[in-house]
Amino acid sequence: MKLNLFKNFDHRPRLIVAVGIAVLVSIILPSWLHLPTRILCAWNSGADFFLAVTWWKMIKATPEKIRRYAENEYEGHLAIFMLVIAAACASVLAIGFLLNDKKGLSTTLLTLHVILSIMTIVGSWLLVHTMFAVQYAHSYYKYNSRNNREEITRGLDFPNNDYPDYWEFLYYSFVIGMTSQVSDVETRSRDMRRLTLLHSILSFFFNTTILAMSINIIASLI
Repeated sequence: MKLNLFKNFDHRPRLIVAVGIAVLVSIILPSWLHLPTRILCAWNSGADFFLAVTWWKMIKATPEKIRRYAENEYEGHLAIFMLVIAAACASVLAIGFLLNDKKGLSTTLLTLHVILSIMTIVGSWLLVHTMFAVQYAHSYYKYNSRNNREEITRGLDFPNNDYPDYWEFLYYSFVIGMTSQVSDVETRSRDMRRLTLLHSILSFFFNTTILAMSINIIASLI
């Protein structure tokens, strides 16, 4: 079967390519750069590629396509989802090591470190909530057997929209990530409540870490 990154929503090929890009960047970077700097440069390169391709697919996808993605590619998706979320959290924690290693740095190099830290924070934040949006969508559209019929699971009630596209799930995910609540979307299944709970808890610690990192960045500029 011919593999095409733009004909399905399977994360595995894109994740492999993103890892390959990150490894290539880490190899071509000059050896005199500090290890945390090299790690974050490689991370940003891979994460930016992964996000760009994922958003491209999400923008083009219709509800019918999302149903096919959920039916064909849900198996094994959760493991990759958790791997990417863990990597995003680890990258934010790595910023602390980067900013703590600022002794003897010139003003220009310190400024570049701060810019790299900000890029990592923004990219990791976007990646986490994008991945949750994809997970919400695929959980919503996967099929279950009910009354001897195959029906989509749903689990979220979007007002006046029984067949939401990725924009609705991005809305739900990012608002949960920022406020831990969405006033106009009702959670109607146990699995969705568990996923939303996980998202809310992770977002709390993630946002707290971002706040701490931001304070460190400001302190570095003073």
